[in-house]
Amino acid sequence: RRPRGPGPINDDNRVAIAAAGGIEVLVSLARDGNERQKERAAGALWNLAINDDLKVAIAAAGGIEVLIALARHGSEGQKDCAAGALWNLAVNDDNEAAIAAAGGVEVLVSLARDGNERQKERAAGALWNLSDNDDNSVAIAAAGGVEVLISLARDGTERQKELAAGALSNMIEVASGTHEGVVEAGGVAVLSSLTQEASASDDCKLAAAIALVYLASSCPDLAADDTCLSLLLSRLDQPEEGGWRRDSINTLLALATSSSACAEQWHRVGGVAALQALARETAEEGVERQAERCDEALVSLGVRRVRRRTAA
Repeated sequence: RRPRGPGPINDDNRVAIAAAGGIEVLVSLARDGNERQKERAAGALWNLAINDDLKVAIAAAGGIEVLIALARHGSEGQKDCAAGALWNLAVNDDNEAAIAAAGGVEVLVSLARDGNERQKERAAGALWNLSDNDDNSVAIAAAGGVEVLISLARDGTERQKELAAGALSNMIEVASGTHEGVVEAGGVAVLSSLTQEASASDDCKLAAAIALVYLASSCPDLAADDTCLSLLLSRLDQPEEGGWRRDSINTLLALATSSSACAEQWHRVGGVAALQALARETAEEGVERQAERCDEALVSLGVRRVRRRTAA
C-alpha cells in the first residue's frame, strides 16, 4: 500500500544518505531552494521515505510540514513528488497523526479532486494509508473525501480506482460515521461495479468487497451479495499478502455476527464450511481469540461450535 520512489532503488544508499546528514539538507532544500531544487529534494525524500527508519527521521527534521506546503502551493512537479512522499510517510502511525495535524488531509483531498492524474493517484494512496486511523477517516470525510474517493473509484484510472476503493474500505471499517455519507453519495453502486469489473485488479475488487460487506454488517437495509462473500472467502485459502487475508477474515466475521447475516447465503457460497475450517486451523495454531470469534460467528449463523481436540 505504498509506492516506490521516483528513481533507482537502493536501501543501502538511503541509509548512507541519512547517516551523512542528507535528510536535513534535503528538507532544507525542499523548503528554501529554488523551484528545481525543491522538486528534486521532494523526489529524493519520496525515495528515502520507503525506508521505515527514515520515515521517522524525515518527520523529525520537519519534512512533513515542508512537503504539505509543497503539495498545497508548489509547482506541478513539486506537488507530484510531495504527494508521493506523503504517501510513503503515512505508512507510520505517528506520521499519520502528524500529517493530519499539519493540515495534510485537506491538501490531499484537494489534490485527489483537482490535481493531474499523477497527483490524484498519489493523493489517493496517501489517503488510503491515512485512513487506517479512525480520527483521520472522520477528518477525510469532513473534508469532502468520501465524494472525491467515490468519484475516483467510478471514473479514475485503474490504479486510482484501486487506491480509492482501499481508502473507502478503511474508512467504512474504522469509522461508522462515514457509512451514511458513502451510501448517500452513491458509493454502493460504484463499489459493487468494481467487484465485477473485468479490468479491475484483484486488490481493487477485494477492497470494494470489504467495503460493501462492512456496510452490510452495519446497515440492515443493505445485503452483501454472493460475489462479495466469494471474493473474501477466496482469500482464506491463500497465504497472507499485504494484510488481505487478515482483513478478509475480520470482515467476514463482522458480517456473520451481525443481524444482516443470512445463514442460507453463507451455506450456499461455502462460507459456513470455510468458517469451520478456519476455527479448527486457528485453534490448532493456538490463536484462541480468533477461534472463539469463528465459533461465535458459526453460532450466529445457527451452526454448532466446532469441536476441538483436547490434550490427552
